[in-house]
Amino acid sequence: ARAFFSRTVMGRLGRDPRFFDYAEGSVSEHLLQRAGYALSALDPGDNPYLQWLLLGCHRSALPYALRQENFQAIRENLGRLDCRVQSLEEFMGTPEASDIDGFNLSDIFEYMSERNACQLLEKLIASGRKGARLVYWNLLAPRRRPDRLAHRLRPLEELASELLRTDKAFFYSALNVEEVL
Repeated sequence: ARAFFSRTVMGRLGRDPRFFDYAEGSVSEHLLQRAGYALSALDPGDNPYLQWLLLGCHRSALPYALRQENFQAIRENLGRLDCRVQSLEEFMGTPEASDIDGFNLSDIFEYMSERNACQLLEKLIASGRKGARLVYWNLLAPRRRPDRLAHRLRPLEELASELLRTDKAFFYSALNVEEVL
């Protein structure tokens, strides 16, 4: 199992080795521990991501976007999507990048230096409305709001902890939920 989760094997399966430039600790140990958590603490029968990883298909659980009960709501809101082929940094320089209520950033900061992550975080804060929430995950590179931004961004640690504990995308080491002040 450790070999499967190694940087080498993951690189051969399509993960660019540069994605681990800022990783701390053992990739295989972390992912093995998190997989163990998903298999024992979460219900594998209710986890579409775990099923996909282990079986290559969805058996008893579907991701939110593929569930029949969500089809109509998604279809009705397709017109609200604004798809762009550009980096987030480029988008943050456009007029549309203002008064944003929420940011789902996945693990974007994982793949950049702390300095670049902080610079992007400052741009996101500047674009967010008061009360806007930023949500981002950490896989192996610890990223959090720097102390110097404490007056502009408040961590919602209890909420983040609860969401991480039940997150079906189980492989992350941390979830950050922060609010623009």
